[in-house]
Amino acid sequence: MKLNGVCEHHDLGALGAAFNKAALIRRFKLLKEMGVNAIRTAHNMPAPELMDLADEMGFLVLSEAFDMWERPKTTYDYARFFGEWAYRDVKSWVKRDRNHPSLLMWSIGNEIYDTHADERGQEITRMLMNYVREFDPKGNAQITIASNYMAWENAQKCADILKIAGYNYAEHLYYKHHKEHPDWVIFGSETSSVVQSRGVYHFPFEQAILSDEDEQCSALGNSTVSWGAKSVEACIIAERDTPFSLGQFIWTGFDYIGEPTPYHTKNSYFGQLDTATFKKDSFYIFQAAWTDYKTNPMVHIFPYWDFNEGQIIDVRVCSNAPRIELQLNGVTIGTHDIDFKHGKQLVGWWKIPYREGELKAIAYDENGNVIATDVKRSFKDARRICLKPDREVLVADGRDLIFVEITVVDENGIEVENASNRVFVNVTGAGRLVGLDNGDSTDFDQYKGLSRRLFNGKLMAIVAATLEPGSITVEVTSKGLEGCRLELQSIPPEGGVIEGVSANMRNSELPCVTGNFDEIPVRKIELVAPADRMLNPSNREIIIEAKLYPENASYREVEWSAVNDAGIKSNIVKVEPMGLKAKITALGDGEFRIRCTSRNGTDKTRLISQLEFKAEGLGVVYKNPYEFVYAGLYDYSKGEISSGNEKGIATGREGESQVGFENLDFGPDGSDTVTIPIFALTSEPHYFQIWEGVPYKEGSTLLADAVYQKESIYNVYQEEIYKLSKTLRGITSVYFVFNRKVHMKGFVFERKNRAYERNMAAWCDKIYGDNYEIRGDFVERIGNNVSLEFDNMDFGEEGVSKVIISGRAPIDNTIHIRFENEQGQDSRLVEFKKSDEYTVKVFELEKVSGRQKVTFLFLPGSNFDFGWFKFEK
Repeated sequence: MKLNGVCEHHDLGALGAAFNKAALIRRFKLLKEMGVNAIRTAHNMPAPELMDLADEMGFLVLSEAFDMWERPKTTYDYARFFGEWAYRDVKSWVKRDRNHPSLLMWSIGNEIYDTHADERGQEITRMLMNYVREFDPKGNAQITIASNYMAWENAQKCADILKIAGYNYAEHLYYKHHKEHPDWVIFGSETSSVVQSRGVYHFPFEQAILSDEDEQCSALGNSTVSWGAKSVEACIIAERDTPFSLGQFIWTGFDYIGEPTPYHTKNSYFGQLDTATFKKDSFYIFQAAWTDYKTNPMVHIFPYWDFNEGQIIDVRVCSNAPRIELQLNGVTIGTHDIDFKHGKQLVGWWKIPYREGELKAIAYDENGNVIATDVKRSFKDARRICLKPDREVLVADGRDLIFVEITVVDENGIEVENASNRVFVNVTGAGRLVGLDNGDSTDFDQYKGLSRRLFNGKLMAIVAATLEPGSITVEVTSKGLEGCRLELQSIPPEGGVIEGVSANMRNSELPCVTGNFDEIPVRKIELVAPADRMLNPSNREIIIEAKLYPENASYREVEWSAVNDAGIKSNIVKVEPMGLKAKITALGDGEFRIRCTSRNGTDKTRLISQLEFKAEGLGVVYKNPYEFVYAGLYDYSKGEISSGNEKGIATGREGESQVGFENLDFGPDGSDTVTIPIFALTSEPHYFQIWEGVPYKEGSTLLADAVYQKESIYNVYQEEIYKLSKTLRGITSVYFVFNRKVHMKGFVFERKNRAYERNMAAWCDKIYGDNYEIRGDFVERIGNNVSLEFDNMDFGEEGVSKVIISGRAPIDNTIHIRFENEQGQDSRLVEFKKSDEYTVKVFELEKVSGRQKVTFLFLPGSNFDFGWFKFEK
């Protein structure tokens, strides 16, 4: 048997008085349903009740004591007390829990930098191991550590002392270390960290994107962090294919407040269940891998089924059965055989144009018998509220809880899975409302209020006991909906109420942060467009309409944009908003998505709807390097590149990572200065290179050996400016080469004003005439009637009054310099005398100002080799 474990960051017991046994029992039951058999606690002593329940409910426990040793992670952490208190804390920790049958391992630390820094880490490892052995002399549990430094020698020496090594996000090291240390027990002490928002789906599935402008992570499974697994399935397969591994603890079972990724919300997205304890789709993927179809057959479809007509939807189906089938409106879309022992695709995946109706997934055993089904149906606006309690009777001990799931259904009784209605909850009688949670990390309404929005169709109300038995009434209402009333019961506790228990705390009316109390939020934006979504030279423009549901929604404002698959603004299409309509005009070839969004009564995007389009026959539209280019727009990558915060990218921890951007149009002005926002995990110097062209290839140019070094601020990009070895002009490419892990948001170049720069003759925008030869950056053997034009030379208000010319003249040459703008044209004459070698000469001019087209004209009889010129004030 392997460990199918979860990490519990908040531990449900570390809060002391906040611990609630009824809540933990419910959570443990949900984890059991998922197939979990082991718990790794938070990095401190767990509550004693957690250990008792693990004994009763059959969980193994990895109990962890420290998150830091002598070296601090923050200014005021436990490192201040480690020297004085480590021995006493280990004594308390071990003596209290050493006889629990659930206890499997003692972990003496999580992500301890001391183990990596120097030999002192090995001394502390031995010290803590001896402390544990002193108070657990019979070895009731083995001693381990959870390390994210196992790639390095010092941490490996610490692991060799313990012989039981926990790896945080380092499954790629298992085979190598198992071969080098066959006496070690290896396991994943922390894996996965795949992020998901329940009920949020960012298409397409094959496009990895950490979060979109709604600040949510896609429950399809295509939102990943740079340090974690590439997908839930990859996490399962990595463990499956290392038979010598003891198992894994995924991060985490439940979402928790804090550590949001993206970083600007309020709680994490790592869990398989959200903070309200609603199941995410990943719950079912793990359940499919960790349970047996012969005793508990299951199949699960996602996403829900309510999108834009014709929109391409990635439909995924997971099951613990060996074969699945997907049907749309009774017609088979496809089948998929799941090979849990050796297969690489553990979840069925189909791309289906949305049509209203019914999706049905069917699971078959090896004999072709149907053993489980799941259905997703199209739905309409919500009509009435439904309440589903996890039980109907609680004990009047002041501590017992009932969890009431609040959902809404449409006129046909189908659950509205994207509903966001604001509901009001009133609990009377022998119970009290103590919490409202919808699991939405972007919703800042209070957990202790009486009203909250549904998040993707769900809200959890937590009803607590008082000290008096009797009936409890839960009444839930919402503007425009049929309300619902639920009757519960509270019974006297056996042996009476425990002395000292108080049951006075209850929810009360609190200010509304998200939207307002009298609102009907938008649940869906339906985009209506022509069936043919292919644009070309004869069909470059179309009109798209947005319909808001419900029709009486409070918030009517929408925003339009065109984006690529990664949700980054596209430059190949122009969007002209017209209220609930928009005109789009294709500018160049490629695929794009027209996006319509709603803030839904908040200050940020909360709802995204989009449709796919394609344009062809219009040519290439180049990227503008003088506007910020998000790193997620890269055209080329080599090595490990993953999605990062704010549409950026993250490079690999080990080895070289390259990322390239093609078709950048620097124009004639050009640039040799770039600003790059970077986030690094450490404050050490991070060296990288900037290239024009593919790195190391013939014809490419190394532009800079660069270094980034700033005091690290977690998940915060900081800008650095770099000067390049040459000026980039025209259409070219820029590549970045990294050898350490950094997060790069993107870049923006500083445009030069070539009116005041040295301009090589061959950089002209147009050249024509009878005789000339372009040799590199020079134009030589200029003869009769040759013109070199330089457009958009901006001399500003101050203007210029001299020109410097580098040239070679076998004979005396008269050069006409013509300045032309909307007001007309004017010419200046300069006499460049004979010179056998390239010579730099300065000529005074009558002042020229404003924006001009500058033309150097060589009349009949000229014979001139032109190197460069520069205007000056």
